[in-house]
Amino acid sequence: MTQELLVIDFGAGKVLRVNPLTGASSLFTSIGASAGLNALAFDSAGKVYISDSFQGIIWRTDPAGGAATAWVTSALLTTTGVPPFGANGLAFNHNESALFVANTGNDSVVEIPFNQGTPGTPAVFAYSINGADGLILDEDDNVWVAANQADELVVLDRSGKVIAKLGDFNGIDRKGAAIGLLTPASLVFSGDFVYVTNLALDLRLFGFPGIDSQWAAQVTRYTVSKLRKRIPPIHEHDDD
Repeated sequence: MTQELLVIDFGAGKVLRVNPLTGASSLFTSIGASAGLNALAFDSAGKVYISDSFQGIIWRTDPAGGAATAWVTSALLTTTGVPPFGANGLAFNHNESALFVANTGNDSVVEIPFNQGTPGTPAVFAYSINGADGLILDEDDNVWVAANQADELVVLDRSGKVIAKLGDFNGIDRKGAAIGLLTPASLVFSGDFVYVTNLALDLRLFGFPGIDSQWAAQVTRYTVSKLRKRIPPIHEHDDD
């Protein structure tokens, strides 16, 4: 691993190499403005995987950057839904047998088999995650997905069964910040907590009247929410 900081320039279709001390940047890879570059993942060899929300492609580069190749192209990574983003958050499981990709507009998570860098055939791992955005896997390979249209995190086990739903939206505070989750996007683990960015996206920008649009329009301070990394037990009850 190079330990470099890579930052996506969504509008320009580029990934930049950024010096975390000075802020100076240089080009890591460029795919073009027609792309909707959205999220990054890394395999154990240091290769970089980049989701393209507009073209339904997972791009790949060498650890040093340079020209990107279309590693996987699939209709399962495109969308005609709302929000109008296909392939979004992506992450490998721990033994690198699969890459998981959120499809925001299709409310799905797609699983791509992975064999030492060679992709298998993509298949839907789970449906009905309302606005599946960023995702991350925990130490048990549970898949944590930010459901940006439901203002919550959805946790799936390795079979694709939901085992938890965490977080909620509780209004806007006096400083213009969301209380709880409002269009949660990316997420990361740190110790006993999961940190979640609040995108607070007003879908009216895309011509769609989202149920959170009027709340999002009130946001003037953008925040990161902190939730405890805990999966509450789900109890099964007998009818007898």
